[in-house]
Amino acid sequence: MSLCNAGKRAAGRRLLAAGALGLAWAAGLGWSPVARAQPAELAGVVYPSAIKVEGQALPLNGTGITYRAVAKLYTIGLYTPQKSSKAEVVLAQNGPKQLRFVMLQGMRVDEVGKTVTKGIELNSSREEFFNLIPAIRTMGEVFSRIKRLNTGDTFTIEYVPKRGTMFFVNGQPAGLPITDERFYPAVLRVWLGSRPASQDLKDALLSYKPPAVLDALE
Repeated sequence: MSLCNAGKRAAGRRLLAAGALGLAWAAGLGWSPVARAQPAELAGVVYPSAIKVEGQALPLNGTGITYRAVAKLYTIGLYTPQKSSKAEVVLAQNGPKQLRFVMLQGMRVDEVGKTVTKGIELNSSREEFFNLIPAIRTMGEVFSRIKRLNTGDTFTIEYVPKRGTMFFVNGQPAGLPITDERFYPAVLRVWLGSRPASQDLKDALLSYKPPAVLDALE
């Protein structure tokens, strides 16, 4: 080994040791390295790493794509008060939440309405679904005024405490809020419930990564 190469390796070891010492010192002071959230890009759609709703910052929990057969229909981004990979935690969180859809092709908004209505029914008891019928009917009235969403349009279902569930098309409100506090959790269960519209999409919205499979010999 040349003296030059030996010197380079020794310098590299000193840098690694200094870095480890720096991390240990920071940990001793109660500091930890910060992982900065990054925007998510999906099928050409960029979702910001965080948004603000009523002055509260909501981090991006996860993103996914809805398909019909092999055709991509729309992307979905889920914003929550606190990022979590557990559906029950997301559903139990207080504070604003937002589901943001970006159309990858034109479609009638009642297709989204049918998905929501069917998903609420699948993930609710009979009594819960019966109690939500007035809210579902109000949603249908709002959707009947929107009629159609075009490629690139953004459709948002947002929840704000004490105000309710609101719908937006390209940032503009569509109809009055649905004030029933039970409605938005029921909407979230369409994608995060025990019988989701798609298990792959549920996992994506929760940024879930399955644990590594253990070696069968272990």
